[in-house]
Amino acid sequence: MLTAGIFNERARPLHAHLIKTERAEVFSATDQEALQAGYLLSKIEGIIPALESAHALAALEMAKFRKDDVVVVNLSGRGDKDLATYIAHLP
Repeated sequence: MLTAGIFNERARPLHAHLIKTERAEVFSATDQEALQAGYLLSKIEGIIPALESAHALAALEMAKFRKDDVVVVNLSGRGDKDLATYIAHLP
């Protein structure tokens, strides 16, 4: 697992509440999907996302959106600290 920090014990009750009240959907992205999504963002926009944020980017591919939806993704952290991981796992 590349991003052990993604599991925040204190956030679980909030996440459970949001899911139960249908205010959130949950998606799971593999490490490889996250690496690919992070690489794509850095290639297209020049922004290197932290691996935790790259998982959120990968999940965007799984979500279903309407044409008029506005989607916001928070890129937290610094991707430069994860460069060695990106280089080791991508072509």
